[in-house]
Amino acid sequence: MPNINTPLILYYTSSQNAQNDVHINTINHLETSLTKALTDFYPLAGRYMRHGAFVDCSDQGALYVQATTNFRLSDFLGLTWELKYSMLQDFLPCDIGESGETDDPLLSIKVTTFECGGVAIGMCFSHKVSDMATMSTFINNWAARNHETCNSLELRKYSPIFNFAHDFPKRDELDLSPRIPRSSFGVKATVRMFSFKANAISKLREKLTFKDDRTHRPSKIQLIVALLWKALVHVDKANTGQSKASFIQQGVNLRDKVVPKLPNNFCGNFVSVAISRIGPDQVDNIDLQDFLIILNDSIKKIEGNYANALMLTKKEYNVLVEPFLEFSRNIANNDVNFYAFTSWCKFSFNNADFGWGNPVWRSTGHYAGQNFVLMMDDQEGDGVEAWVHLDENRLCQLEQDPDIQAYAI
Repeated sequence: MPNINTPLILYYTSSQNAQNDVHINTINHLETSLTKALTDFYPLAGRYMRHGAFVDCSDQGALYVQATTNFRLSDFLGLTWELKYSMLQDFLPCDIGESGETDDPLLSIKVTTFECGGVAIGMCFSHKVSDMATMSTFINNWAARNHETCNSLELRKYSPIFNFAHDFPKRDELDLSPRIPRSSFGVKATVRMFSFKANAISKLREKLTFKDDRTHRPSKIQLIVALLWKALVHVDKANTGQSKASFIQQGVNLRDKVVPKLPNNFCGNFVSVAISRIGPDQVDNIDLQDFLIILNDSIKKIEGNYANALMLTKKEYNVLVEPFLEFSRNIANNDVNFYAFTSWCKFSFNNADFGWGNPVWRSTGHYAGQNFVLMMDDQEGDGVEAWVHLDENRLCQLEQDPDIQAYAI
């Protein structure tokens, strides 16, 4: 994994008034429950030792920042996309690149209270030690502890298990992690959020005629990935005047891919990437159905390879490393158009309740990279918000794609 922090911000309304003592009590209670959660998740209070690739569980602690605003949460949520996006970094405790050194916290949190009593909880988790399943387990453990009456059954459900290093011991391996700038200052990032509502996804699915079981009722994620990939292929050809091979990488949670399956409270990084590709000769002769078949086949390959390799010996690493090697070989290849997709849909953080109900919005922060798409559940839970990171020119072209105009808002 790269030396970056994974940023996540959860926004909550409050039924209480916005008096100062209420703000203070809210902050103090969150801080107290955080210290209790960190007792369970003790590696997050340690420091990453880059040269030895291990976590020193030194109890140096997590970074905790408090902030207040002079506006209401509804004022922020009502802003235009450009203004809202420009403010996201203000709700995070640090830059996503400030990770990987011995004095960098593995977990940083910023709690911001609004005039209305609403709260934004901005979190940065080191990707070296945690994936989204781990982040979700931690967030729900913290949220459960923040309730006036802490539910012991929920705490057991969200108590971490740190067995990966024992079950899958590390070996010396090439460092394949991308080099990320430590600071995003001065880096121009262009992002648009395309919202695909449930009714639009249903209409898109109804248009498909399933040729075989490989595309039987595709998930909403695979539908949106296929739709965006198809549009990006057309944008790339329009810009260069020629067809190039197109590769995409999708992040895959391996907990439900191994045999037997592992629960989501197995904590650490247990992810891989599924690589899908089309050749330059396919660009003009491929439809949405074909994109879905290619995507589905790449996921099935991951499922088969990981299940077999990890079930038999738990020491067969070639199948673990190969997708990352293929990613490294192609990301800098000028003859290939490469895109990375990751989905945070359906993870339990979407419903994390600290005592104020579910979040009214969820967002990430500023990523300096391009050719990257991050997908999240919309507020209703059955649609998709796709955060597309491209240069300005290609983003404008993507917005004009007929399929994007037909299904996204």
